[in-house]
Amino acid sequence: MPGEIPFFVTGKVAIIHFDVAYVKISTGNVYHVYPWTAGIEFDKLVIGTQVECEVTSMLTRVLSAKIIE
Repeated sequence: MPGEIPFFVTGKVAIIHFDVAYVKISTGNVYHVYPWTAGIEFDKLVIGTQVECEVTSMLTRVLSAKIIE
């Protein structure tokens, strides 16, 4: 995304609702991870799974994600 510098945040899956996993980080921000989000195996997500998300300053937008084991 032009003009946006990505950075990484780590959080835990708080809710899974249909095709959206809501990843909450320590600041209270919540990011949306979808089955088509790059790098994630969506079927392996359960509540409490720790996830690292590549994000920008556009809240909720996740460029890529991975499960932290």
